[in-house]
Amino acid sequence: MSIVAYTFQWEVIRPALGELWHGLRVTLELSAISLVLSLALGLVVALCRMSPLRVLRGVAYVYIQVFRALSLYIYVLWIYFGIAGAVGINLSPLTAGIVALTVLNSAYMAEIYRSALGAVDPGQREAAASLGFGRVRGFTTVVFPQAFRIAFPSLVNQFVDIVKDSSIVAIIGTTDLFGVTNRLVSYYRAPFELYTLVAAFYMTIILMLSAHAALVERRLQRHILR
Repeated sequence: MSIVAYTFQWEVIRPALGELWHGLRVTLELSAISLVLSLALGLVVALCRMSPLRVLRGVAYVYIQVFRALSLYIYVLWIYFGIAGAVGINLSPLTAGIVALTVLNSAYMAEIYRSALGAVDPGQREAAASLGFGRVRGFTTVVFPQAFRIAFPSLVNQFVDIVKDSSIVAIIGTTDLFGVTNRLVSYYRAPFELYTLVAAFYMTIILMLSAHAALVERRLQRHILR
């Protein structure tokens, strides 16, 4: 058995940095938009899941179970190729990636929200009502802020998953960080160097995100103690 020697080409990193920075911006944009949409949609699904109306509870339950049942890889391909072929809706790779990340993560966030809302003391709702707050105002000013503080660590973990999972979207040709890296690997024939670099990019993003999240969490904790 012969072993083929690998020739390292670290010099390819310098000319590749421009495209990698562009891919990084696309990844951050993709992740941020998916986070915002997932937070909003997840809250709506969680409220439906806790609704007194049986129909809404049923629809929300099915939504959560369906979109947690399959991998993001399948959803990306189904949304980009399947929907386009079935109903003629042609989404751009970036849009298809955002939709796939949103529907998957909103299902997980709905359960996070539901758990956090259930952890808020019922007396808080009663106190808001005694102050003359309506159901909507009581929820937005009293209940939800407390639930959000409870849910914050889990929501941050979900955002970390969004950033990591965004690399899967490269399979449909997005110009995100991983998609750009794949093209550069094909061009320069330097997989070890470029994949090592992109791994460092993702690790840096996650570490910075975790550090900022820990800082925000400590501030929220101090606010609760006060």
